[in-house]
Amino acid sequence: MERELGRLPKGEQITGTPTADIRKRCFSLFKAEYKDTYSTILETWKEAKELENMGGTLAQRQQLFDKSKKNLNHTFTALSKAHGFEGAYLLAGRVVNQDGGLGHVFMTPGAEKFFVTRCRASEDEIIGHFKAHI
Repeated sequence: MERELGRLPKGEQITGTPTADIRKRCFSLFKAEYKDTYSTILETWKEAKELENMGGTLAQRQQLFDKSKKNLNHTFTALSKAHGFEGAYLLAGRVVNQDGGLGHVFMTPGAEKFFVTRCRASEDEIIGHFKAHI
């Protein structure tokens, strides 16, 4: 945070926790300084934080994946039944050496066979393509 506050004009002293407006100004100054690369910098920072916070065992990752999958399936199904919203999603772990078995495809009834029909790929194939992409 000190580094970000250092972008503010000289003489501007911030004591305590910076306000939302100060943070917005710092972010604007950061984007101005790194016009062409700020999004890449932030994505790299995010990935580093994810790896740092990953921790846990493979079983814990599997458990989190299964819980997330169940919640998403429930949400998609409820939206389909209640509002007629149809959808399809892919979910996969992106840590190559840990998440080999973490892959899931879901389609609401109105989107059944979407990946086979439109992408010409079975569920296993589309998960493979998706894992290669992420």
